[in-house]
Amino acid sequence: MDELDLLARSLPDAPPPSREVVDRARSRLSATMDRSARRPRRRHTVWGWTVVATVAVVTAVIALVSSLAAPAPVPVIAPPRGNDALLRLADDVARLPDRTGAYWRRPLLNTWLIRMRAGGEDFNVLSSSRVDLWQPRDPGDPVQVRMRQEYVRPATPADERIWKAAGSPSVAQRVCVPGAPAENCGKERVSSEPSACVYTRAVEPGGVFGDRRFGDLTLADLAALPADVGGLREKLRGYWRAGKNRRSFEEYLSRSSALLEMPVSPAVRAAALRLLAGLPTTKVGGTIDDPLGRPGLAVTFIKSEGFSAAFGSDDEVAERYTTILDARTGTVLASSVAIAEENAEGLAKGTYLSYTAWASEAGWTGGRPERPRGCKLTDRPIP
Repeated sequence: MDELDLLARSLPDAPPPSREVVDRARSRLSATMDRSARRPRRRHTVWGWTVVATVAVVTAVIALVSSLAAPAPVPVIAPPRGNDALLRLADDVARLPDRTGAYWRRPLLNTWLIRMRAGGEDFNVLSSSRVDLWQPRDPGDPVQVRMRQEYVRPATPADERIWKAAGSPSVAQRVCVPGAPAENCGKERVSSEPSACVYTRAVEPGGVFGDRRFGDLTLADLAALPADVGGLREKLRGYWRAGKNRRSFEEYLSRSSALLEMPVSPAVRAAALRLLAGLPTTKVGGTIDDPLGRPGLAVTFIKSEGFSAAFGSDDEVAERYTTILDARTGTVLASSVAIAEENAEGLAKGTYLSYTAWASEAGWTGGRPERPRGCKLTDRPIP
């Protein structure tokens, strides 16, 4: 049996090679044998060399036939895991320097879209209030919280034209959709000027941090959080047990994204990002501009979709929820973000329906809060 018989047996279903292919294969074999004949060899290796040479030429012919008979396969590139973006972000965050200051400042803009009516026409307004928290590093210094209505103004130029055509009323009637509670059907002040400012200022006993989602923690407690995933998980397990939560520990862990809103070190924030990246409820949605126009990373940690009853004349409007992170620091740019998933009367798909955005002043500062002018001191807690 010669090498072509062996080839035929190896590829019983393949078409016979062309004459050109056969000639090139025989030429390779002849050249190889000629070179070998010029080299001394021991007698007992002749049979073995003949088999190797035959197999080599058969392999060459098979490869050549295959390359001529079939197109080159398309390379398959495995897509990266969806949450790898959080792991890469965690690596970058872990290298950031730790910041310090006399106060940690948390300025939040709570904003939502409202459907209103004036002059027989419906239009949308954005209602926004701002809450500024000043948390002292020294528990002997006062905690100050100020809340102010920033504006209630037409949401878009088209909405502004409808409002102006109605005489720019300072008060307008909210549109009451079917099934809406009575408190959502009253009148609303329309103005671009701030109003209704109140504040609290007092020393917090024990220096407890204002955000109590993990219990009565101090800034010192937050500074002592473990900077590794395993240690952080166990610390959160302790908080979960102490809080006697009705939800499971796995559900509780999905809410550990709250750490990204707190004054923790970059190392702890990086550990939180790694922990969250490993949870099945975490989904990275890619880059997005937040409601204030800042680029960020959209991530869903818990619930991802629902419905809004504030729009639509005959049905609720589908919406999706997300959190938008700063792609450099891993801190939150906007949370509780609700985005319209469909068009409705007076509403375009992709519109921000409500959100809580962190103003650019957020973070540690060496300054101290001044008593806000034009604001009323109150002893009622401000959220």
